[in-house]
Order: sequence, then structure tokens, then C-alpha cells
Amino acid sequence: MDRNTLLDALLSTADDSRLSRSERRALRQVLDAQDLDDNARSWLQHEVIEAVATKVRDPRDAKLVRWLGDTLSLLRATDTAPPPATKAWFGPEDPMVETITAVVRGARRSIDVAVFTITDDRISQELLAAHRRGVAVRILTDDDKAEDAGSDAWRLRRAGVPVAFDRSRHHFHHKFAVIDGHILLNGSYNWTRSADMSNRENFMLSEEPTLVRRYAHAFDALWAELGTEASAPGRR
Repeated sequence: MDRNTLLDALLSTADDSRLSRSERRALRQVLDAQDLDDNARSWLQHEVIEAVATKVRDPRDAKLVRWLGDTLSLLRATDTAPPPATKAWFGPEDPMVETITAVVRGARRSIDVAVFTITDDRISQELLAAHRRGVAVRILTDDDKAEDAGSDAWRLRRAGVPVAFDRSRHHFHHKFAVIDGHILLNGSYNWTRSADMSNRENFMLSEEPTLVRRYAHAFDALWAELGTEASAPGRR
């Protein structure tokens, strides 16, 4: 059973806001049969906490739920626990666009993208598909690069994806994304075909919580500054 199917099984018991004895026994049998490692259990715990937090109406209560999850993770940590997953890719040899599209395709809740330019239709199509299946997609990009031939920024915005532009006289040169609040993509890699096929590029994927939160907070600050016009009518 894959992680997402297992998560769905866990969340299906939350409809009545209680875990009955029979549900507990059934879930225990399912979990015991999976032989989960610590990383998988941490991911499931994070996703369950986030699912509960999104159902809470009062933002203060949602923060408290997330605090609970962070505290439980801290109390569970030991010196022998494996480190969070972090990997690096170097192009054009490594499968870079395949990795990015797979991560976007696996998103369940949110995708926050801060990138200089987007011209690779393979990535844009996955972002649009995620938006259509209910994932909260937000994109920040450079206003000048959005006017380049082949840019997908305005196409995504016209399709309903919240896209905002840095309209300062300086370039918006970020190249990172935060997926579901616990996966970070970051590096030199612009989301273009030339970056995938020709350029010497790099990016990393990290699930290290402190690092991911740092980037998530940075994105939120940028969105608070630039995202007010993200839902304005598109042009071009």
C-alpha cells in the first residue's frame, strides 16, 4: 500500500471526530502490515496533522494543531533516527524535469512556486492539473520574463491559477518551490526546457523541517507583498 492510500485510510476514520475500538484495531493491522520506517511514519503524522489543521475554522486553533504536530515530532526524535531525506540533481545528465513533474504530480494540498521564468510546458501542465484537482497552487515570477515568447505565466493565470509578478525594476531571481509544506525544491534550475536539456544546472529536494519552514515563511512573506493582484484579470 503506498503512502497516499495509507493516509486516506487514516483520514477516513476522522469523519465522526473519534477513533473507535474497531477502527483502531483495523488501522493497527494495516500499519503493522506496512513495515513503515521512521521517515514514512513522520510523513504520515505530518499529513494527518495538516489535514486536521485545515478543517479547523479558527486560524489560532489551526496554529495550535500544527504546534502539537511539531512538538510530537520533537519528542519522538532520537539520535538514532535517520536524517530527513535530502537529494541533489545535476544537469543536464540527471533526470531533472522528470523529478519536478513527479513531485508536482504527487502534491495533495499546496504548491508554492517562486521562479524566475516558466517556459517548460511539461511542468506547466502538471501545475495546471494540480490546480484542477483542488491543490492550492500559488506562483510568483518575474514580470519581465513573463513577457518572453514561450512563457507560460499568463497562460496559467488565465486558467485560474493564482500567479503574481514582481513588478520592481529588479529581477525576481528566486528558483524554489514548497510542496505540501514539507518538500523543498531549490537550486539554479529555471523551469525551462533549456535548463533541462542543455544548461549546467542543479537543484535539491529536501524534507528537512527547519529548512522547509524557512522557505515556506519566505514565500508567504513574498506573497503578502506581491500576491494582492494574483486574481486580477489576465492579459496577453
